[in-house]
Amino acid sequence: MHEDLVNWFFNENGLDKEGVPPTAAIEHFHIKLFLSDSPVMDMMDDSIRQKLPEREKATQDEKNEIESAQTCEQVLRLLRRGADIMNQQVLVRRALAFEDEIVPEIIRMLKTSKNDLFIELSTRVLAVCNMDITNDLVALYDDAHNPYAKSLILLAAGFKAPEKRIPWIVKKFNELKKDYPNDGYCYGAYYALFEMDLRFYDKGRKFSASSIAESKQ
Repeated sequence: MHEDLVNWFFNENGLDKEGVPPTAAIEHFHIKLFLSDSPVMDMMDDSIRQKLPEREKATQDEKNEIESAQTCEQVLRLLRRGADIMNQQVLVRRALAFEDEIVPEIIRMLKTSKNDLFIELSTRVLAVCNMDITNDLVALYDDAHNPYAKSLILLAAGFKAPEKRIPWIVKKFNELKKDYPNDGYCYGAYYALFEMDLRFYDKGRKFSASSIAESKQ
């Protein structure tokens, strides 16, 4: 339906491979790792533990705290506090155990949140949850005050939205690029479209770490 538009978009909008990856690229990578159940994160965790053994006890204590959370409220507090990178996937999994309760709360809280860690972890939950939240994400984008939240809401939409939403995401890319030319917020839409291109037009492609690093130009 919109394959020509997506092809045109990527022809017109490239990435600077020499520059620092935008935050949306890193978040897209984390979501893909989670969905693919990749061992890459476990390998990274082992490497960090070997290099920084003094962190092992602290991260294990935090992991135990996350896994012992028994209520939606407890998990929301942990999402607001954030987690060591070695425990972030554990926290997302724990949040999904309370999916029916926590997703509406995350959507409500993202309207006004200025907490970057909460925004990042919460949008990962939204991207991977089983609920049909496309319309909620569209409404949330309009209601959100924080442009960083808007950026990652668009990224989450790239994993959830139907093909008909592609023109809307292209429009939001252009708006964010115009309004925040130096902040990279538009790349939430960029990686949303990258993911939608995979979902709708090239389903044979498999995820790998290198496939994200070598994303379209």
